[in-house]
Amino acid sequence: MNDAEELLDEQSVVPYLAGRGVVDGTRATAQLLGGGVSNVVLAVTDRSRRLVLKQARAKLAVAEAWFAPRERVLREAEGLRVLSGIDPDAAPAVVDLDSEALTMTMEQAPDDWTDWKTRLLAGDVDPAIAAQLGGSLSRMHQATRGGSGLSAELVADVETFDVLRIEPYHRTAARRNPDLATAIDDVVERMRDTRQCLVHGDFSPKNILVGDGGAWIIDFEVAHLGDPSFDVAFLETHLLLKTIHAPERRDAFAEASRAFLDAYTRDTPIPDAAHLSRQIGCLLLARVDGKSPAEYLRAPEQRRAHELGRTLLLEAPDAPETAWTLMEQETE
Repeated sequence: MNDAEELLDEQSVVPYLAGRGVVDGTRATAQLLGGGVSNVVLAVTDRSRRLVLKQARAKLAVAEAWFAPRERVLREAEGLRVLSGIDPDAAPAVVDLDSEALTMTMEQAPDDWTDWKTRLLAGDVDPAIAAQLGGSLSRMHQATRGGSGLSAELVADVETFDVLRIEPYHRTAARRNPDLATAIDDVVERMRDTRQCLVHGDFSPKNILVGDGGAWIIDFEVAHLGDPSFDVAFLETHLLLKTIHAPERRDAFAEASRAFLDAYTRDTPIPDAAHLSRQIGCLLLARVDGKSPAEYLRAPEQRRAHELGRTLLLEAPDAPETAWTLMEQETE
């Protein structure tokens, strides 16, 4: 079941999981879930449990050609298990992992939970969630320093991050902005040389499930031993982009940013804020000119995001809050 043509679907997933002893095949039902850009994502329910199965696609479901190793699902399962061991309430439990079919089955969130991106775009900007995420991310980064608790396979895997982030984000943005290519390449080299701890690699609001019972961090398929500031920059980029999209909620997004950074830096100060600014600059450029542009940005918003990204990359302010001051100037 390693070929793309043999990916599981709503008809085949129940007998597959029943054969692995995960569900009761006579009682289970399946439903295809949305958002499967890089994976087939299926919800499977029987009377005793509610699960989500993910199976990696070789070609991601985006407009441009974008391929990635399907073994990344193994990294994702490890990332979830490592985080659960550090912060048990911060991630769903992994129920089953099939290294041949390259599937991972995990606990499903309650029905009333939703992804944080949906809430943010709807105007529900809760700084308490941001603070919770900052604390969880900090604990994960601290606990895995030097590769502590990580498998040799994850530590050795540098390809997945390159294929899923550096090439489609940084290198694509550099090709489309040749005057910025050297500055972007410098950030990439710094990231590649910084192998400090477990880095999520896609620390985005769409990968945070939130509800009355708490918040889960999911989608660790870009997990790697790397530069912790990348995760911080990734979330900050998303909060800035949503402010550019909805400037009337600037104060709420800025408060969420402060809550996130305050919680993260309570025990782990950011060693190089200028590097963080350059990271954010690269990511803003990538979400306009990369292979995965932010779909909710209108053309004027794309231009503002591009200009802010350029400024952060080239001027590299050494205080994270400076990005918000610059963003306000760009949106006036």
